Amino acid sequence: MAMPVQASGIFLQEAVVANAGTVGAGDGVYTGSAAAMWTNPATMSFMGESLTTINVALFDLEMKFKHTGPGSDASDAGNGKASTLSPTLGFFHARQINDQTHVGISVGVAGGSALDYGTNWAGTALLNDIDLAVAQINPTVSYQYNDQWSFGAGVQMSWASLEQTMGAGTIRVEESSDWAFGFTLGTMYRYSEDLDLSLSYRSKVEHSFDADVSGAVQGGVAADIDVPAIVDASMRYGINADLNLLASVQFHRWSEWDHTVFNFNNGGSLPIQRDWDDVWHFAVGTDYRLNDDWRLKAGLSYETSPQDDPQMQWVDLPVGDQWRYSVGASTVWNGYTFDMFYEYADLGSVKSEARVDPAFIGVNGQFDGRIHFIGLNVSF
Repeated sequence: MAMPVQASGIFLQEAVVANAGTVGAGDGVYTGSAAAMWTNPATMSFMGESLTTINVALFDLEMKFKHTGPGSDASDAGNGKASTLSPTLGFFHARQINDQTHVGISVGVAGGSALDYGTNWAGTALLNDIDLAVAQINPTVSYQYNDQWSFGAGVQMSWASLEQTMGAGTIRVEESSDWAFGFTLGTMYRYSEDLDLSLSYRSKVEHSFDADVSGAVQGGVAADIDVPAIVDASMRYGINADLNLLASVQFHRWSEWDHTVFNFNNGGSLPIQRDWDDVWHFAVGTDYRLNDDWRLKAGLSYETSPQDDPQMQWVDLPVGDQWRYSVGASTVWNGYTFDMFYEYADLGSVKSEARVDPAFIGVNGQFDGRIHFIGLNVSF
């Protein structure tokens, strides 16, 4: 039940980013894209009568493993490499019902990786390949209390599908899917034309998988995977008529995911200790009007690591500090706003060591990961 997709766990934020080119900085107050309702449903109150946004992106994910345990040598014995090239898609629509009320719907394909390390790397007994798809549907509503304050709420309807192979290719966990539900809350405060502030909350969502196992092991296995609660605080400050400064601070409650337990239908179980810490995510960006036709954008984000102990790293989700760098440009043509962006995600270098108890669990080495994104958001 592995999940190697990064971005504070299993989701890729780029499929649902509102202000393309700023790594999501200020998404909780950005009203130029309907995708902002994903972060904060209260933003819909400032989107006018109707706004629709379609996000399309292509990501190139690569994970490399350098074996440093017994048997590793200059011939690259035990090394591994996995990669995937996959599209992401998001659809968002907000509509005004009356003077105070907006309703919206968002659909985000927030995952979809297919990684294959093969059967010759040092961790082949634990993982060979993985296929993961994650999507969410979020119906939302917002209420504008006055010219400055708005409030919003929504429902998370999350679907996930998962399958993997391990044991040097001899054990396959067949495809399993699950629906899970949560909620979103948010508020936005427009202090002036130059300053917007917001606070929003996405609740925890827990997926329960029940899969058949085939190959060298027969039967079934069940496991729960948690998606943490996320708190977002966003800000936009207009330095002048042409330049906006954007910022976001997020708190991801990963400390609630302390272990993963695989329960087999023969009565056995395999507990994997995670012992993750909560994660802080910081993002800053700029949005600059170059002329009447073009806006230029740039952003930078940093995310703390939920786990720094090499013996607590696991092959399904090696995690470390993450840095993201992005540039973008937008233009308006015939009533359509086109946002183009490129982003590079440095997933860091993560050291892994076999666990002391039991000593044979885990793998000695280092994981290095990165993602290239290129995308286009269209709003109308």
